[in-house]
Amino acid sequence: MDFTVTDTLGREKGPLEHCGAEFVIGTDNDFEIKIQEKLFKDDRNRKNCRVFAEGTEYGGLIRALNPVTEDKIIKLKGPTWRGILNQRAINPGSNTYITLKGEANAVIQENLAKLGLTEIFSASNENSGIVLNYRVPLQSMLLDAFNAALEDQNARLEIKYKLGDANDKGYVELSAKPIVDHSEQIEISEDGNVKLNILDYQNGVNHLICYGKGEEAARQRVDLYAWPDGSIQKKQYYTGIDLIEQYYENTTPDTVQELEEEAREKFLDLMNYKQLKISVSDMDLELGDIVGGRERITGIYMAEPVVRKIVTVTGKGRVTIDYKLKGET
Repeated sequence: MDFTVTDTLGREKGPLEHCGAEFVIGTDNDFEIKIQEKLFKDDRNRKNCRVFAEGTEYGGLIRALNPVTEDKIIKLKGPTWRGILNQRAINPGSNTYITLKGEANAVIQENLAKLGLTEIFSASNENSGIVLNYRVPLQSMLLDAFNAALEDQNARLEIKYKLGDANDKGYVELSAKPIVDHSEQIEISEDGNVKLNILDYQNGVNHLICYGKGEEAARQRVDLYAWPDGSIQKKQYYTGIDLIEQYYENTTPDTVQELEEEAREKFLDLMNYKQLKISVSDMDLELGDIVGGRERITGIYMAEPVVRKIVTVTGKGRVTIDYKLKGET
């Protein structure tokens, strides 16, 4: 993978010569690039210069310089394009609710313009076929709002850096895309360059005995039971040697209903669960896409969406991508 650098105005200055780069997409949304001291150039390695790989979302703005004299390198650090979007409040001038409503790409462009981000960002002018109708929680950041609104419609945000016109000034294009469920088309197993780590945790609590306010017989109590399908009910399923119990005490709620609501949230952390970790070197999955994995010997199977990508590029351009899936610790 090759990278290009620009000056602070976004004009291309040529290829980036580096000795290692890492981009974290989906969680920290930042990057670090190492260059040799002798390759540092003031017109393209300063604050607000862009770094990008054309046609991908791997890039961002340089915001910090970190010389490491012992190693004779300089680290260039900054937010990725997603990181920049999540440094901006979606409705900074008001404490009232707003709704993202309408064709997704048009809604994205409207909010980019409202926040003065069109110097770098632009939404696709294509009709995505995805219609949003999402009430944004107060104090939301722009990326979080976009992601939540799209997820509500089983969609995701795609980001690509595109080259500009004759002035060589490119831009970051945002577009709404349907989430792809690869688990229905491709079952990842331990073939070739795929590595799986599947944990099927069956030692979780399946009866949570919940106590709230009160004394002895008058004390608030709720009994919650886990079922094999992952649901929480008030009817018992597991018995005998399979019964695993735990107490939960919470004297803060005023009512039994409030006690139950908070206990259900706690129960989700204590129940049986499955966790899938994958390492793939021959495909590039998008954030939000769903992948399924099966371990052949045990037959354990599960499917989860991608929530983070760590993209590592060597100085020679070799790329490895590590993925984090929902539920993975």
